[in-house]
Amino acid sequence: MLSTIIFFQPTVSFGSSSNPVPIKPYPSTNPNGTGHRNPDSVPIQCYYSNGELTFTFSADLGTVDCEVVRLSDETVYEATFYATNGGSDSLYVSTAPDDYEITLTCADGTIYYGEYTIE
Repeated sequence: MLSTIIFFQPTVSFGSSSNPVPIKPYPSTNPNGTGHRNPDSVPIQCYYSNGELTFTFSADLGTVDCEVVRLSDETVYEATFYATNGGSDSLYVSTAPDDYEITLTCADGTIYYGEYTIE
């Protein structure tokens, strides 16, 4: 089950070229002392290019549920990835100028998030 999480953090703004989207641990998730809460050890990197988000993984995370929300109209883009160390996966979202929020929920319950703006 995915839930909508609203953050009041600065966002990353860019056009259509390949750009990194910072992924951070959601502070309140760390079930049973597991997961990666230190921002320096986040095992997921994200890049946006021409409407597509590409996620790369630096740890075996099992299934990762991904939800991206376009904020102006609350359009939701979803995918489930099987994250392995060194693996990557992509999700086409949109090229529409807007603000977007990413929520990544790992099999162990750890949640990561990111935000970006397409201008």
